[in-house]
Amino acid sequence: MGIVIKQGSKNAIYTYMGFLIGAIYTALLVPKVFYENPEYWGAARLLTSYALVLAPWAMLGSPLAIIKYFPFFRKKNLSKFLFAIAFWGGIGIIIISVGFFFFSKWWFNESANNIFTDNYYLIFPLLIGYILFEISSSIAKSLYKSVITVALREFFLRLIILLSILLYWFDLITFQSFLYFYSFAYLIVFTPLFIWLLKNRELHIIIDFQFLFSTEMKRIYTYALFTILSVGAAVFITQIDTLMISKYLNLKDVAIYGPSMFIATAIVVPSRSIMAIINPIVANAWASNSIDKIKELYKKTSIAPLTITIFLFLIIWINIDLIMHYYGKDFGQGKYIVLFISLGNIFNITTGINGTIINTSKYYRIDIVFQIILILITVVSNIILIPKFGINGAALATGISILIYNMIKLIYVYIKLTMHPFSMKTIMIYMVGIVFFIAIITIPKFDSLILSSIVYTIILTLIYPIVIYLLRISDDINNILDIGISRVKNLMGK
Repeated sequence: MGIVIKQGSKNAIYTYMGFLIGAIYTALLVPKVFYENPEYWGAARLLTSYALVLAPWAMLGSPLAIIKYFPFFRKKNLSKFLFAIAFWGGIGIIIISVGFFFFSKWWFNESANNIFTDNYYLIFPLLIGYILFEISSSIAKSLYKSVITVALREFFLRLIILLSILLYWFDLITFQSFLYFYSFAYLIVFTPLFIWLLKNRELHIIIDFQFLFSTEMKRIYTYALFTILSVGAAVFITQIDTLMISKYLNLKDVAIYGPSMFIATAIVVPSRSIMAIINPIVANAWASNSIDKIKELYKKTSIAPLTITIFLFLIIWINIDLIMHYYGKDFGQGKYIVLFISLGNIFNITTGINGTIINTSKYYRIDIVFQIILILITVVSNIILIPKFGINGAALATGISILIYNMIKLIYVYIKLTMHPFSMKTIMIYMVGIVFFIAIITIPKFDSLILSSIVYTIILTLIYPIVIYLLRISDDINNILDIGISRVKNLMGK
């Protein structure tokens, strides 16, 4: 766990810095900058959604294939392996780009989304930049150098977007120029990562077309084929609500949905810094048949993040009315978007790294079945709920899909591998969360929203850690609190 803690702490710094920047522009600036034209932000978000949905199919499973098989090729044929990845990645980009260009316009709701249809070609720089970054990032992660990838993706990428929004807000660039900055952001952050890999001599490529069809590569193609749908569906569930809203509603609703969804997604930030390094460690554990290590990781990556995730959700819900008031008439319609997606994310964190365990094990093929079920549930629930409940229906559909999908994976991992992330501590933290949530929705509010938020946020921030500490729900959190208490005592002693 040493490398996890060491790199995880650095990743956490960049992740939280990036989250802060993302919070500034998504949760604070967007509702004000695009107040008069929310459809402008809707168009930018829709470009990203299409690029992210197309990317897994264009990458042909390359990122996960790199992480899983890099340890096997590290000392032999690595240069040929990287050539094969680059070759098929290029083919994937061409096929998906051409296919999307010729066959996608029938989907667009042109009457409602004409700003998007006039600029849909900007999907391609977004798509290409994202793919190049993800493939390079997988190589860096396999070398246990996840910090640079996290810094670029979580911090610098969002910094570029923030700067482009500010430039547009102060009329230093036009909306069209803003879209160009926005669409080329991934290509910009890919460049230093690519240079870093070259400088450290980690990109040795030998062109060998015979190796493309070697026995060694055939097993990788089988794995990649099965993981394409897995990754594709995982991305699909995060973006389908945006795509379906644009289809059944309009760009204004896409824009309104964005800030509230960001707030709901913010509660999973603590787990992301650990997940950036956990995938290759699980892959290596399978390679060395270290089942006990996987079981340990399964539990450790569940309870501590869950404890923090529930706390963040409670903090958000204390302040939800104030947040919606700040957003105003249009953007302030997202209260239940926050609730439904947050509940789905809480359950996702509860189930830990079940997806990683399946995708890096010999059972990875079964994930195709899970993904088909996920896609059907997501699409059908959106078709039913969006026309009936609007953007709240899209959030409810997402929450339901996340819950069912993770439940299926959880059950499968337990049946096949006899491991699960649960303990009595899981029940305890859920009970604590429920008690605090009931208190939040029942306690009387002050006439001033600001005063209510400040007072009750302070109370929760003081009481929640004490309860968690006394119940000893998470050893990791208790250790951190013990260190803090010890330092305070030392300072007071001085």
